[in-house]
Amino acid sequence: MKAAILILSDKGAIGQRKDTSGPAIRRWLTEKGVEILHVDIIPDDFFMIQGKLINWCDTAIIELIITCGGTGVSPRDVTPEATRSIIERELPGFGELMRQKSLEKTPMAALSRAIAGIRNNCLIINLPGSPKAALENLEAVWPAVGHGIAKIKGDPSDCAGIHSHQKDSPAIVSFAGYSGSGKTTLATEVIKLLCGKGYRVGAIKHDGHSFDIDKPGKDSWRMTQAGALVTVISDSSTLALIKKHERAPSLSDIIANYYAEMDIVVVEGWKDSAPNKIEVYRSEVSDRPLFQQDNAKNFVAVATDCDLQSPLPLLDINRPLQVADFIIDTYLKPH
Repeated sequence: MKAAILILSDKGAIGQRKDTSGPAIRRWLTEKGVEILHVDIIPDDFFMIQGKLINWCDTAIIELIITCGGTGVSPRDVTPEATRSIIERELPGFGELMRQKSLEKTPMAALSRAIAGIRNNCLIINLPGSPKAALENLEAVWPAVGHGIAKIKGDPSDCAGIHSHQKDSPAIVSFAGYSGSGKTTLATEVIKLLCGKGYRVGAIKHDGHSFDIDKPGKDSWRMTQAGALVTVISDSSTLALIKKHERAPSLSDIIANYYAEMDIVVVEGWKDSAPNKIEVYRSEVSDRPLFQQDNAKNFVAVATDCDLQSPLPLLDINRPLQVADFIIDTYLKPH
């Protein structure tokens, strides 16, 4: 898990007060195995907080942002407002649980306005400014953080069964791009490299039209044509399943049902709903990348052969190994 810590303090930002909360939170997270990418201190300014959160969330590398301070009722306490202004979805349960736990220690916890929410693939959690209260609040919600981040990134596992079934769900990475950009070629090379490094890789290709992989006249085709809703063809090394459905299943349903044994699933298609998208972009195919379009979401990197101004990591489209290493570093544990 990759995280950033944002300390909100007018005096701390100009050196008039030593920050003790940031180091305490950093130590606590590091002990949990979290990689800390940034620790910044800025004033209690709405627009500065807003800008920092947007920048960190939209780089697509950071998965967790912890803010500390500015959650009370003083005129300069604007962290919840700044957070709420940039998130796409709020998670009320985090604030409720933190206040509940704090109320067991002090009635002043009723004055806390801390919230949590999601922007892109990033979870943001507001904590109070005091080191002791910050760690108590973080500890209260921590059991939900890892699973929450996994769900945000497309993990299909059932929340209700998370404690009884501890097997990690496969990571998911999607390749997106205009027709002719070479996304299938790059995805194929990356799959080959991941397999060569010992990872169990699954692949999913979404077809926006109808398709037929069976051959007319074959026994399996005849069984399906006769009305069988599920037909399996199996030999000593391969199994193929043909299943009819009334509506297209979601990507998460497909992964949950058929890819549980994989380390990672590489997806091509699904457009807007695909998680963790690496855009494959060539300037000769289009003059505007997908990630720059209105309402673009879930993009984590760009594989390209041209110079782009982008907040996302830029990868060389002609170096599949670089793309594979990015996927391993970001989503997988090295073998």
